[in-house]
Amino acid sequence: MDLPGAGYFYTLAQIGIAFSGFAALLMGLRQMRGAPMSKFHLWVTRAYVQSGMVTAVNAMLSPLLYGIGASLEQTWQMASGFIAVQSVVLLLMAPRQWREATHRPMDVRLKIHIGLGLAINAMLLLNVMGWPFPPSGGPVMFAISWNLFAFFAQFTRSIDFFFEEAEE
Repeated sequence: MDLPGAGYFYTLAQIGIAFSGFAALLMGLRQMRGAPMSKFHLWVTRAYVQSGMVTAVNAMLSPLLYGIGASLEQTWQMASGFIAVQSVVLLLMAPRQWREATHRPMDVRLKIHIGLGLAINAMLLLNVMGWPFPPSGGPVMFAISWNLFAFFAQFTRSIDFFFEEAEE
């Protein structure tokens, strides 16, 4: 018996991997134009490649846990806990990484992304505890989807960074 929603998780994984590849291609296009890669450009590229790979791993986690024998409730709890912890760590690292990569003020859109991400991961921690509702796959799907959608939105704005000639 397959995990409920397995097809959705596998689709998220495929999109995450494709997104990583596209982000890496942008870096290659910039270099082909002869434009140098600043520390900021490298950080932006790494962040997008990493987000796609994290999305893929997180999306494959629930089917894996269920496939190795975890009950449905345990699957949602373990996946929620793993995703929440690693996501919170990555979200909290982002402001420091931004400051290390550029002198630009941190964009409001990034601050919003971090704030909403922390709230969504708090929802995942509630899913681990089974409060106020029994553990389910909806919060896991929502959190992984949010990661992908939020990075798509960030990416559409960040494309400008790859076509500017020099860091402001």
